[in-house]
Amino acid sequence: MYLSLFAFNLLLELSVGYPSRLTFELPDNEGICFYEDLPASKKYVFSYHVIHGGQTDVDIVIKDPKQVIISNVERGSDDDITFTTIPSNGTYSFCFSNEFSSISHKLIYFEIRPEDFESLAEEAGLPVFPTVMTLLDSVVEVLHHYLSRAESFGIELKNRDYGDFLVAEDLNSAVFVWSVIITFVVIITSVGQVTILKNFFSEKKVAYSAIPTSYPAHTLRT
Repeated sequence: MYLSLFAFNLLLELSVGYPSRLTFELPDNEGICFYEDLPASKKYVFSYHVIHGGQTDVDIVIKDPKQVIISNVERGSDDDITFTTIPSNGTYSFCFSNEFSSISHKLIYFEIRPEDFESLAEEAGLPVFPTVMTLLDSVVEVLHHYLSRAESFGIELKNRDYGDFLVAEDLNSAVFVWSVIITFVVIITSVGQVTILKNFFSEKKVAYSAIPTSYPAHTLRT
């Protein structure tokens, strides 16, 4: 069952420029699709990473406005997919599927951004005109470019660290549960052994009859 989340567009509107990022949880036996309007003839990068859940894999299908499949990934964990938009503006779909899993939820992060990081003017939604930049403008744009790259790398490292943290939490919970079970088994076994040994070495009392026993009389001969 696929869920069309138009709220994703609302989420993108909260940030004027790219990259657009989202972290969500995908239940087992379900799929989900996100939609985004992209301009014509421009290269974009779709990055995804399965942070936690099962074998950290998911199926992904990317389609253009004409429903032509751009990319079809089966049981992928993380990757950067580069694609070029068609010569006309349109709505692209990015669908995730966890239908192959019956018990594991997946925590997934993805982002959509141009192949070349946008300038400050583009991120602000301002029209960009071909003009000669001043030295200060050039320095600011270079700083913005490197800060954008650093932000992407930082988010990737943060997601990996969070995934490791969740794995450690799962292991800690499993160790705690098994420790409790083993503790109860040891206690029950110890009590059982003590009881058996106590019964084995205890003295058994012999019951004597209270009725006197009559013996036949014998005559002594001299």
